[in-house]
Amino acid sequence: MRDVRLPLLLAPVLLAACLDPTPIPESNYGVIGLNTVVGTSDTVLSPQAVFYRSGLLSLPTSRLASDQCQVMDYPAPTQGGTLPRFLDAGDSVIVSTPTTTKFLFPVITASGESYVMESSDRFPFHPGETVTITVPGAAGGFASGTITIATASPFTVDPVPATPPIGDPLPITWSPAGDDSTKILLSLRYGVSGEVEPNQQIFCSLVDDGSAEIPETLVPAWRTATTGSRRVNAARWRVSVREVSDGVLVVVSAFETEQGPAQ
Repeated sequence: MRDVRLPLLLAPVLLAACLDPTPIPESNYGVIGLNTVVGTSDTVLSPQAVFYRSGLLSLPTSRLASDQCQVMDYPAPTQGGTLPRFLDAGDSVIVSTPTTTKFLFPVITASGESYVMESSDRFPFHPGETVTITVPGAAGGFASGTITIATASPFTVDPVPATPPIGDPLPITWSPAGDDSTKILLSLRYGVSGEVEPNQQIFCSLVDDGSAEIPETLVPAWRTATTGSRRVNAARWRVSVREVSDGVLVVVSAFETEQGPAQ
């Protein structure tokens, strides 16, 4: 069977559409997620797309002026709402690199309509490659369009100290640094109140310059978290946006890494 779950990297754009089912004015949105999956034997691309009509949205960006962090529940609470009006974008969406071409086909579930690869198909991939998405479009649905993006490149987060000195910020470093077209999404997950599984997190959007400091005021619960519950999850994002007829194409490329338990 196909994996028909909408990837988390599409959630920020789709959620905004769900919260207001009848906004005015409206526009068409095509959101394509390109998630890099690193396996034990190879690295593959996991693409997925959704197309819908919604009120005008604040589109995601991977260009940041400063670091932003907050403490929040883990997993982050979901918000209900009416699903947006999904649009037909054609029989299949084409995703290609210089060496490989794959097709995404529409599936319909309780979560709505999305375009995904057949579950038996694999997309061999080298992170950092350029990917082109071609949407054929459909009459009365989403318009045709093409968009190209240089995918997010690999990176490694250095070990995060579990018990930084009291009164000091928590240092975060990673390499290699990116550029002003990428950002790092960091989730420091941990258990509180004796929970051995993470139930809280420090979530940050970071300028991709190789280092950051989490303010000391956010660190106490991380420092006193249940032993063995700490996890470090980070993703490098690059976002590309292109206008098409009566709408916009948005591509989010993500390279994700995870480590834990933190020491």
